[in-house]
Amino acid sequence: LSLLAADPPLLSLVNEAQYLMINRASVKLIQDLMSSRQDGCEGDQLLDTQSVIRRFRANLVIAGAEPFEEDNWSHLIIGNTRFMVAGQCGRCQMIGIDQDTGTKTKEPLFSLSAYRAGKVTFGVYLSHQSPEISTGANFLSAGSLIQAEPHKY
Repeated sequence: LSLLAADPPLLSLVNEAQYLMINRASVKLIQDLMSSRQDGCEGDQLLDTQSVIRRFRANLVIAGAEPFEEDNWSHLIIGNTRFMVAGQCGRCQMIGIDQDTGTKTKEPLFSLSAYRAGKVTFGVYLSHQSPEISTGANFLSAGSLIQAEPHKY
């Protein structure tokens, strides 16, 4: 197998890539850290899993992988759709803003930064890769099997 250089994707109305994917196990780990730090976070209430997921504003949420395992992937196939991992998503203070109320909190940025030793990334950007030979419609659905390919060093 070899990778072929692809033409740059045509994008509109997106930031870094077509999709942002996060891992539910990574969310759970950060949620557990936030819970253990709750005593030191004045005024911040504990966020449930769905609230934490909303804070990271992902298009795709996967389950079944180890926390932050997605950081080491180069490609993945979800169902019958192939994606290239375009890089990790750098995070800013926006994840500390409640999407429903606009209220600012220190979390989850504080716990993420502490856990990642200052490397404030969470989730990965994905770009859709068109198949060389069309095999019909590509679609994503809840419960689709994910096949990941790690980086080759």
